[in-house]
Amino acid sequence: MESGSVMQLITAGAALSGVMLSLLANAYLERRRARDVRALEVMRVDLDRVKWLREERVKAYGGLSLAGEEAQQFIRSELPLVLGPDGAARRAAVEDRWRELRTELRKAYDQVALFGSEQARAEALRIWQVARNGANDFLQEPDTDGTDRAARLAAQIRSVASELGTAGNRFLEACRRDLQGE
Repeated sequence: MESGSVMQLITAGAALSGVMLSLLANAYLERRRARDVRALEVMRVDLDRVKWLREERVKAYGGLSLAGEEAQQFIRSELPLVLGPDGAARRAAVEDRWRELRTELRKAYDQVALFGSEQARAEALRIWQVARNGANDFLQEPDTDGTDRAARLAAQIRSVASELGTAGNRFLEACRRDLQGE
């Protein structure tokens, strides 16, 4: 072979090698860029999920807090009406109102159970149990006369309302810790 042909073959081989290296480098960079784009998309989706979960928790925590407060006010203000002189006449209305409140309280608790942190769920369960058991026990008490019964039921109302307030405070503290990331 002539030296000119050898030089042309060497030049052509070097040019092809350069093109191949460029193609390989570009393919590597494209794969890396695609991987980075996927990673950023995963981070964006995770961030959106965290933001959504936080919003749902705030709604659930607020809903249970309001439902618990309504139940506490009901126990403090409407249950004693059953003990009054015309308590038998008011009993049906009070029971109907309690069924509505109990349903709303359960719905609010269920939302916390779905979206809340472990500690908030435990405290929410306590609110649900105290309100449900306290009012149900009161309303299932046989309707008999007597000052002893009235005094005992009034003490029961105060005890349930107090316990519900304490459970509500613990729930709010658990919610605050959860939302502030403590």
